[in-house]
Amino acid sequence: MKRKLSFSVLLMGVLILVGSTAAYAATYLTYGYPSSTIPIKSYSYNDTWQVPMDASLSNWNNANAKVTFSKNSNSTNTITAAQFDYEDYGVNYVTYSGSEVTKFRIELNARKISADATDFSKFVQSVFVHELGHSIWLGDNPSTTSSSIMKYSRDRNTMTKPQTFDINNVKAKY
Repeated sequence: MKRKLSFSVLLMGVLILVGSTAAYAATYLTYGYPSSTIPIKSYSYNDTWQVPMDASLSNWNNANAKVTFSKNSNSTNTITAAQFDYEDYGVNYVTYSGSEVTKFRIELNARKISADATDFSKFVQSVFVHELGHSIWLGDNPSTTSSSIMKYSRDRNTMTKPQTFDINNVKAKY
């Protein structure tokens, strides 16, 4: 009886450990921006785009994730909102050396976002915050039951900020 009980306790402990690990499994890229201060070339759009794009930077900066995105006219990191032929809402093209991002170019697909957004401003924020996540080590679709801005399945009309899961994973890298 004692042996059965010990085995049951051990098995339960392993299941809890495996289950809790799966709940917090980050999906990291093999590269990320080398500094927690990330400059982005200054951009200028009409208020329909400018307001949610600026809010996206603030969403990361105010998330207590140890990173700061700032506009800088000399930066090689660029953001473009335009109509693109591909089906993605946004893409982050990264140039890196070893594990360090040397520059990135984010494209926000106005054609696709405009077609699918029910709340345009929030949708833009969700896409932009997600794409910024790629420059700071975060990969798509983490294996977690937690909310994450990096999940494709998130509601882009409501989730506009990095979630606790995302913040903790960025903190682990910086």
